Amino acid sequence: MVEYKVTVFTADLAGAATFNNVFIKLVGTDGESDNTWLHSWTPSYFPGALDKQPLPLFPEDSWFPAKVEVKSPEGDDYYFPIYRWITDGEVHRFREATG
Repeated sequence: MVEYKVTVFTADLAGAATFNNVFIKLVGTDGESDNTWLHSWTPSYFPGALDKQPLPLFPEDSWFPAKVEVKSPEGDDYYFPIYRWITDGEVHRFREATG
C-alpha cells in the first residue's frame, strides 16, 4: 500500500474551522484511494474530493478550507487550492493547481 501525507489547512477566518467529520479521496491517473477520514481534535487544522459529515453531538456547520497539500512517497508535492466555504455534506472535487 502506498501512503501519501495529506495536510488540510483552514483559512484564518472566524468560524472557518469545523467539528464535522471530513473525508478525502485522492484520485490520480493510476487509480484512486478509499475515502479516508481526516481525524484531528484541533478544529482549525486537519493533518491528512472532500466530504463533510455532521457529528452526532454537533450540528452541521460551515467550513472554509484554504488548501490541501499532498506529499507523495517519492517526495513530490501537490497543491489543491480551495479558498471557499463548504456549507453542506456533499462531495466536493478539487483539481491540482497553484494558488
